[in-house]
Amino acid sequence: MSTTLVLMLAGALGLIMGSAVTAIVWRVPRGISWLTGRSACPSCKTPLGVLDLVPLLSFAFSRGRCRHCGAPIAWRYPLTELWCAAWAVLLVLRTGLWPWTPLLAVWGFLLVALTWIDYDHKLLPDVLTFPGTLIGLASTLLQPGGIQRALFGLLVGAGGLWLVAWLYFRVRKIEGMGGGDIKLAAMFGVVLGAPLTLLTLFLAAAAGSLWGGILMLRGQAHGRTELPFGTLLAPAAMIALLYGDAWIRAYLGLMKHP
Repeated sequence: MSTTLVLMLAGALGLIMGSAVTAIVWRVPRGISWLTGRSACPSCKTPLGVLDLVPLLSFAFSRGRCRHCGAPIAWRYPLTELWCAAWAVLLVLRTGLWPWTPLLAVWGFLLVALTWIDYDHKLLPDVLTFPGTLIGLASTLLQPGGIQRALFGLLVGAGGLWLVAWLYFRVRKIEGMGGGDIKLAAMFGVVLGAPLTLLTLFLAAAAGSLWGGILMLRGQAHGRTELPFGTLLAPAAMIALLYGDAWIRAYLGLMKHP
């Protein structure tokens, strides 16, 4: 099978999964099963038909509005579909096709869902992080040296964030990080291993500092404003898997040649 055809199939699968991810983002925080039941318009509650569920095209042909009631459809829906398609294509380019590639793809789709759910509700549901951790662990154990990488990644990710949360509470007497963030760190730690997990934490912390700084400059936040850290951790983990090894090698190369 040609590389172009494989990438096209990966992109098509990503678009389809992106549509499923949008349903997960809407349903899970509201306690609605994301495995059964038909999707419906959030405004008029009309069940969506086949024509309403074609990734990207349904949004384009309806001009971003519900065909039944005319309510606007959030741009997040096509953006999420494009994000999942890009993830599937880039993952295949990065790793090739191996028995663990489909597992990593699903792991990434769940991270996309967790990104939006945490942004909207400051919630990282166990119903997603727990299976995400198992899927990620399964993908790692299929690879050479997977047990060691998963163990060290788990210790650095979940263990590191737990320690930070504990120290923050001891010093400031308030919770600075939820348990969901720690479970999310376990989910990406078992996949990334220690070095890429550290990179993920660094990228998320840097993005969080920038985000918080901008909000403070606008007068929309203060020193104790809570930010949905999972919204930063999840995409940072995806970036680390795709590009982290190259970035670390480049950094170490600069250290050797000042």
